[in-house]
Amino acid sequence: MTDLNQALTAEELDELSDFLAQPDMEDRSMDLSMLEGYLTAILIGPRVVMPSQWLPWVWDADEGQEEAVFADLDQANRIMGLLMRFLNGIVQTFLTDPAAFEPIYWRGAQWSAAEWCEGFLLGTRFDREAWAGLWVIQPTWVTPFLRLGTETGINSTKNESNAELWMQAVAPMLIKIHAFWKERRQAVPAGIVEDDFGFGRQRPPAVRATSKVGRNEPCPCGSGKKFKKCCGSTSETAPPGPHLH
Repeated sequence: MTDLNQALTAEELDELSDFLAQPDMEDRSMDLSMLEGYLTAILIGPRVVMPSQWLPWVWDADEGQEEAVFADLDQANRIMGLLMRFLNGIVQTFLTDPAAFEPIYWRGAQWSAAEWCEGFLLGTRFDREAWAGLWVIQPTWVTPFLRLGTETGINSTKNESNAELWMQAVAPMLIKIHAFWKERRQAVPAGIVEDDFGFGRQRPPAVRATSKVGRNEPCPCGSGKKFKKCCGSTSETAPPGPHLH
């Protein structure tokens, strides 16, 4: 079994990106850049966010209602594993050396800073009041995300031709935001461990022939619960997700 703390290779990043961009999902799912921004906000933010809260928005960035489209159970397990390792890579960087974090948009032109910052702002939706309070006392910390991740901000940035200035400002603001919330949080889990999602548990060898994981099928995350009661749920009762301390 692959170590869930093992960083994704370039080929695996492409595999996850290709899955999100498949024809059945590309018009509604996050791309990899938006996904990283989204997860970063969740992981360095004020409180633990349940997987059942944040995962539906990965597949349906506008409504959080549509499910992922998997070819079969093997693909579902594979993609969920890549997703959790992608998430854990962010966790580990901020736990060990926040200054080393580099947004994925610096790796190539295929990754958009605008999508990244839009994803970050989407990730603040789970505790709007706390984030709004931070922006009141530290308004400059949110400026790069607004200038790159909102329509009004993008227009201003284009008019001023200073997109790279704001792209460079994102990482320093992340360090400040991470330190701010770290100081104010109680101790919480530092990241995903295998038992949290049950990737090490035995599964039946049967493979689904349908294009989706049904809501009454076992969840691909391996928890042993039905999909609708686990990652396919929007309830508040799912097990806590990963976080930083």
